[in-house]
Amino acid sequence: MKIVPYEKKYKEDFIEMNKQWISQMFVIEEEDLAVLNNIECALEAGGQIFFAVDDAEEVLACCMIAPLPNGEWEIEKFCARGMYTGTGAGSACLKACIDYARAKCVKKVVIVTNTKCEQAIHLYKKFGFIEVPVDKEKFPFERANIAFEQIFSYDN
Repeated sequence: MKIVPYEKKYKEDFIEMNKQWISQMFVIEEEDLAVLNNIECALEAGGQIFFAVDDAEEVLACCMIAPLPNGEWEIEKFCARGMYTGTGAGSACLKACIDYARAKCVKKVVIVTNTKCEQAIHLYKKFGFIEVPVDKEKFPFERANIAFEQIFSYDN
């Protein structure tokens, strides 16, 4: 397995994996479609999507990090193919997003999710994210009932 940044050849994998994952546990919302149908906007704004791929170039997991208008960055659209959960592919993608944020000297990274996503929540805590109140104005997802953030400091 290797971690690679976004390439157009992985775009449909990213969209379909996320739609499949969301629809298995929740309902796909307008906000989901807005993100999935406009990933180029997030990339042009400086965001990135990381993919865990196997030797045959099959996507095992993916995770996107993108800037928000208020200067914070968000980890979003994080999923693994069902058969690859528990393989470390998701952890590797999340770590790549965090490393990317640090390399860009991002001050704060936020995540919104749902308490049903126990494995993801475990990962967020493992990577140092702390629980914070959900800002429904900033994150209008119906399913968002828990939020996390990580604040980075840098030596000048």
